[in-house]
Amino acid sequence: MCGFAGEFITGAAASASADVVGAMAARLAHRGPDDAATWVSDDGRCAIGFRRLAVIDPPLSHQPMISSDGQAVVAFNGEIYNFRQLRTDLQAAGAAFRTHGDTEVLLETWRRYGEGMLDHLEGMFAFVIHDRRSGRLFMARDRLGQKPLWYAFTGDRIVFASEAKALRAHPAVCAEADPEAVALYLTMGYVPAPRSVWRDIAKLPPAHCMVVGGSDVAPRRYWRLPESTGQVAGADAVARVREVLAAATARRLVADVPIGALLSGGVDSSIVAALMCQATGDPHAVKTFTAGFAESEFDERPFAREVAEHLGTDHRELTVAATDAPTLLDELVGQYDEPFADSSALPTYLICRAAREHVTVALTGDGGDEVFGGYDRYRAMRLAERMGPGRWLLARLAGTVAGALAPHDERSRLRRMARFASALNEPPARQYFHYRRLFSQTQLEALLERDFAATANIDGPEQWFLDLYEQGDFDNEPAYAQQHDLLTYLPDDLLVKADIASMACSLELRSPMLAHEVASLGLALPVESKIRPRRGKAILHDAFADLLPATVFRRPKTGFGAPIDRWLRSELLEALRESVLDGPLTKAGWISYLPAERMIEDHLAGRADHRHRLWALLWLGRWLASQG
Repeated sequence: MCGFAGEFITGAAASASADVVGAMAARLAHRGPDDAATWVSDDGRCAIGFRRLAVIDPPLSHQPMISSDGQAVVAFNGEIYNFRQLRTDLQAAGAAFRTHGDTEVLLETWRRYGEGMLDHLEGMFAFVIHDRRSGRLFMARDRLGQKPLWYAFTGDRIVFASEAKALRAHPAVCAEADPEAVALYLTMGYVPAPRSVWRDIAKLPPAHCMVVGGSDVAPRRYWRLPESTGQVAGADAVARVREVLAAATARRLVADVPIGALLSGGVDSSIVAALMCQATGDPHAVKTFTAGFAESEFDERPFAREVAEHLGTDHRELTVAATDAPTLLDELVGQYDEPFADSSALPTYLICRAAREHVTVALTGDGGDEVFGGYDRYRAMRLAERMGPGRWLLARLAGTVAGALAPHDERSRLRRMARFASALNEPPARQYFHYRRLFSQTQLEALLERDFAATANIDGPEQWFLDLYEQGDFDNEPAYAQQHDLLTYLPDDLLVKADIASMACSLELRSPMLAHEVASLGLALPVESKIRPRRGKAILHDAFADLLPATVFRRPKTGFGAPIDRWLRSELLEALRESVLDGPLTKAGWISYLPAERMIEDHLAGRADHRHRLWALLWLGRWLASQG
């Protein structure tokens, strides 16, 4: 796992600068504390700066790496899990290797297959390859978007980097905020690729590649998720899920450094930990880590402890203190570059920091909910599509009553019932948008200043969401919802959170649930094998119940969140007022003072639950202040 930055000249007169890309790469030191290097091509058209976190073949696999024939150079962030098999195949075809890692295998795969190399790779990756023969730059990102790749065209060159902070260190990159991206952020809680919060900066989307230096310079999709439900069911499905997850876990244990697991005690991370113990044959050699809060509803430590004791792992726990929240918030705003409204970024960062004291690589259960149908909103979509007229009317009536009686707490079962019922009169795509959105269009119209709203296209996020939802030809609505999350919520929220939080601590995260064959299998499974009346991810229970305590599968679904409701009323209240009411959001003319003040007061008085919307505004205000 590493970080890189560079520039490739597309004009005639300019030349690439080693000093500039060196300064860019210096901003990525946290991604690679073990090694640093800069490379400039002989013709002066390409320069790359690199920071390395040495995980595989530490003594030899330095980057940027030049091919044995001197015709190609690569900068690569990630891991190729099938590199040993690829190496064997390439050697049989005549390739000779100087190193023992996956970077040189990547180069030789390029030499043999060119752009077709991507069909042969299994892993998480973002890389650039400068090819001397063609005079072009090839850029690619892994199928599900585990590793980031940012870029900007500046007239006579393309500038690229692993993080926006490095990209913005280039003197030619303009960083003017994009109001339409701000509207997307306030609607979804993140800015989806290929957009960024800045007008002239883009992200290469997952499963895309791009060739720079020819006539057609545009990202191209090289892989797609299944677009229909498959035929694997029953005992075959259970056996197949167990087989592919066990194999994916074993492949992710290859490392020349200490390795562990982040354990929440939930289904996904517990399965990964159990499969690690099986693969290693020595459970006590598996180090597991968990984080929790004093507030019991957010504290996962007892559940993780039960799983660790059952498996026999070497387990460690971390307590997140509320007093740390204000300082950590500003620290994270600087790390994430863009506005980012997922409050679990804070505990994720802390558990990564704690794990890094003992290991360099940690496995996680990321992706399990999206791949195997774990969210309650998937069950809601299934319930809605199977509801007859009588049950529909009854649900609408019950929702109206629940809405009148429910406390203003989004975690309340009555409040969730009312929310479900209120969306039943919408078509499925709008229903799912209702479940996923942060601010509605009506709320944005009230909150944003009129001039800013006029440039923000506040109805655009909903149309983007609906268009994306309708892709595919599935026979059930949960599959459409899963696909939507796999295409945007997973890569643009959850995996951004994991990448930034872990790399800020120089820790590499790997998730077997994100192997592309696992994701493809999960999405294509029949809905009955994943979603049952009282259980999501049912197939995981069927496949792995013998490895874990029964309580793991009986626990109600809980997210890895933080107690931001209480923080916003106490430790973060001063920062909230300062950032949202008295800071740059109002001074820059982005939001209106009175509607924002009303939101805060209604939340404090218990008249409404705005915790996630206020957190999003708090982060946006701190981010805007950090832009200078």
